[in-house]
Formats: sequence, C-alpha cells, structure tokens
Amino acid sequence: MSHILIAGASGLIGRELLRQLDSTHSLTLLCRSAGEAAPGRHWLPVNFERLDEVVLPTPIDVAFCCLGTTRKSAGSDEAFRRVDHDYVLAFAALARRHDCQRLVVVSSLGANAASPLLYPRTKGEMEQQLQAQSWPRLAIVRPAMLLGDRQPPRTSEQLIQLIYPLCKPLLRGRFRRWRAIEASQVAHAMIALASQDTGVDTVENERLQVI
Repeated sequence: MSHILIAGASGLIGRELLRQLDSTHSLTLLCRSAGEAAPGRHWLPVNFERLDEVVLPTPIDVAFCCLGTTRKSAGSDEAFRRVDHDYVLAFAALARRHDCQRLVVVSSLGANAASPLLYPRTKGEMEQQLQAQSWPRLAIVRPAMLLGDRQPPRTSEQLIQLIYPLCKPLLRGRFRRWRAIEASQVAHAMIALASQDTGVDTVENERLQVI
C-alpha cells in the first residue's frame, strides 16, 4: 500500500483525485475541517500557517498539491500569495520531511516569474522555488480553465463555461493551449505523472489533454 499526501482535496481537482485513487492507497488529506469519511482516507485538520509543526503518522510515497485560490476570494494580494505560494512550499517541505520523493503540483497556464501580473508571477515564483528543492521527481501541471462542478461555484467560471462551447472551435493552432480542460483529466494526468521516471517535468495544458 502506498502512502499519499494531498493538500486541497476538497477543491475541484482534489475531489477528482479522491475519486480516481483506489482503496489500495492510504490517503492523508490535509484540511481545515474533515470531509467525508471513506476507507483509506485520513482527514487531518491542520493550520496551514503552521505546517512546519505538523508530524504525519507515516512516511509519504507521493504528494499531490492542489492548493489554490483567487485574489478575490483571498481578499488581498498578500493573502492570495500566502495560499498559492507560501502554503505550497510549506506543503512540499512537509512531504520531504516525511521521506517523500515524488511531488505533483497544480500550477497554471501562463505561469511566469517575470510577469507584471500577480497571478502568473506568483505561480511562476512558486514553480522556481520548488525546482530549487531538487526533488527526485517533480511534476508541475499547468492547466487552462478548469471544467467541472466546483463547490462553491465561481460566478465568473460559470459564465465562461456557458459560452465556452461557442469559443472552442476558434481555439486552434497557437491558441489551442487555451482550451479548457476537465478537472477529471487533470487528476488523471497527475496520477500518471506521479509514477513516471525521475526528474522535473513541467506539463503544459496541451499535454495534459492527452495523458
């Protein structure tokens, strides 16, 4: 049985990971409050500001990080960066302290540490600092807009999903990378990437669509 650590299990991609990972795995799920009980799932309520103090019951084989928010939901630039940058790095450090050798992290299409925009710059800086940690296996996935049943729903995403079928035929050639992707497909790709060869792999949206 492999021991898997997940942060963000209650989110859109995280819920898909739970659905697709079978009962042969032991899942430790970091959370603010416990979710639905199921065989092989251990919900571990934590203070994400103090992940450096968390001690897990077992060594970790694979870690999946699905943490993420928006500037609007977070309430400020600083609060957004704390979730999408600081918490991700603290989660990675927690996994490494527990002997984890394989980390798969959700980033975003367009992540760029040199961007003048907060969202892509934060994602890009997070990626750079993870790569500097010298993971034996690190996979960073960069999905475009996610399709799926997000809870709670985001009004802007609901509107985009309504009009997306009209726009999709226009997303060809160099614009193909902007095609929306099902959260279930991202989760499927993350599980596959976790078991692949060692090294750092940054996986763009086009490749996620076909893994």
